[in-house]
Amino acid sequence: MLDLGQVRCFVAAATELNFRRAAALLNMTQPPLSRQIQLLEDNVGVMLFERIGRTVKLTTEGRVFLADATSLLNFAEQAESTVRRASKGKTGRVRLGFTGAAGYELIPELLVAAADVLPEIDVVLLELVSAAQIEAFAANTIDLGFLRPLPSRQKLEFLLVDEEPLIVALPKRHMLCQFEQIALKQLDEHPFIMHSPTQGKYFHDRIMGMLATEGVNLNIAQYIDQTPTILSLVRAGLGVATLPASAQRFHYDNVEFRFIAQHSIQAEMSMAWRADQDNPAVIAFRLMAAEYFARKARG
Repeated sequence: MLDLGQVRCFVAAATELNFRRAAALLNMTQPPLSRQIQLLEDNVGVMLFERIGRTVKLTTEGRVFLADATSLLNFAEQAESTVRRASKGKTGRVRLGFTGAAGYELIPELLVAAADVLPEIDVVLLELVSAAQIEAFAANTIDLGFLRPLPSRQKLEFLLVDEEPLIVALPKRHMLCQFEQIALKQLDEHPFIMHSPTQGKYFHDRIMGMLATEGVNLNIAQYIDQTPTILSLVRAGLGVATLPASAQRFHYDNVEFRFIAQHSIQAEMSMAWRADQDNPAVIAFRLMAAEYFARKARG
């Protein structure tokens, strides 16, 4: 096994062809340098230098070895630099879970910011509903998540990064389209497309609580997990729905949206991570993201 210290002494001497100058270059005296080169020659089993009086020159074997020895030192320096960057979170991999709502603008904008600050971090994207992200944390298949905050049996930390109002989605020409805003009580008895109580738990519980507070008698036509499917059923005239305002970005034909009158309940988007997370790359990405969202909120 080659000793990098001995290889470093050899390269210096081979470059200078003078042991005294090579020793000075390495901040050492000549005898230790000569000893290191002798040990290297014993190790590889060939003479690397011809010593003629006070002058030295490379043997044929020495000239062949110099190219590889130089590459070896360069590779070692690169490896040291890589591990130092990794220890500071400058390089590595981050598995990032996100909901469809986060994927529309939030995640692309964050990735652009990350490319400037942490260009050597590899981000692996996984689109998952919020409940599935909670399960993914338990299975250790994601490192960070952008999701609607849900209770979890494991220790997760949450940082609020965005919030938006809830609105009502109506099929075009529905009787409620005549109103600029809709009071929740007006949804009484209308067929309602509701988020699933399992995969859509965040919105299911939030909307059910909101409507129950207003005394709305729900006529639930279907339970659905995903916003695009809910909008498709609304477009088909199968019911109305309450969705986050970002649902308007889907631009479904024959669907109209109305804000809810006298109600300020918000749909939250949070960044989540395990409390025991110690991966430097994940920590660096999380801190960068937190700073990015703080700037965005101020701006």
